[in-house]
Amino acid sequence: MKPPKIIITKKDAWKIVLKAKEISKLKSNQKTYQIRVNIRNKCISSTYSCDSKKLINMNFECENKLLSKINMYLNIIFHQKINPYFIGHLAQSIDGFIATKKGESKFISTKENLEHVHLLRCISDVIIVGYQTVVKDNPQLTARIVNGENPMRLVIDKDNKLNNKFRVFNNIDNLGFKIISSKYKTKNHNIFTLPLTKGRFSGKDLALLLKKLNKRIVFIEGGGSLISSFFKDNIFNRLQICICPILMGGGKNSFLKTTSKSIDEINYERIKYYQMGNDVLCDIELSSRCE
Repeated sequence: MKPPKIIITKKDAWKIVLKAKEISKLKSNQKTYQIRVNIRNKCISSTYSCDSKKLINMNFECENKLLSKINMYLNIIFHQKINPYFIGHLAQSIDGFIATKKGESKFISTKENLEHVHLLRCISDVIIVGYQTVVKDNPQLTARIVNGENPMRLVIDKDNKLNNKFRVFNNIDNLGFKIISSKYKTKNHNIFTLPLTKGRFSGKDLALLLKKLNKRIVFIEGGGSLISSFFKDNIFNRLQICICPILMGGGKNSFLKTTSKSIDEINYERIKYYQMGNDVLCDIELSSRCE
């Protein structure tokens, strides 16, 4: 008689995801990955299949919606696309705004989506945000909620305006960096330079820099202008939009108008939907990026 399967919780699932990230640093380009985690003095084991993009041979069980989220994270960790693999995330109101007219944007989404963002941070090798996000929100950009390892934090600051007073730079892990225009000369090892193309950094140049830095998974967390810019450059492999059940009636649009494409230009492999408390996360795997 087979022993009963172990029931796992949400926090147990986080441990499986974090263990998968550890494994990905040691092994790559495999068809399957064995994942074993000790939880409450019991060994949780499973196999991730890259062909079916899901866990198989599990000795545990959980709610279907939790299992589908685990598979989403593992699909990112064990991706078989060209590196770096770019993920973008935005939280917006039903009517398409990410901030009020006054620029208020914190806590649009629920606690569940915040946990999701922290998981994305800890499975990524680098987080990228724009200048305005740092100035307005002063985020830490750590994975503290899920007790994950903090990735490199990279701020797009083309005019070299930001100083070390912002929390993204002054964490004790010393993982805060920025990219500035190559017209500025610097010997600071926490600053990278790139050329400007029509007043901005191109997605192609960014990808080349991150490839040189050996960054495999790149999480562009915002804001809307930055994601719009790189979406236009077709660098995203995956775009996640969290739809929050609120109406703002105006404010900052999630995407800039210059981002718009024709219907024929918008290509995606698949879209899945996940419940994040009262929010709905649209997880879009894009196939438009040139590889």
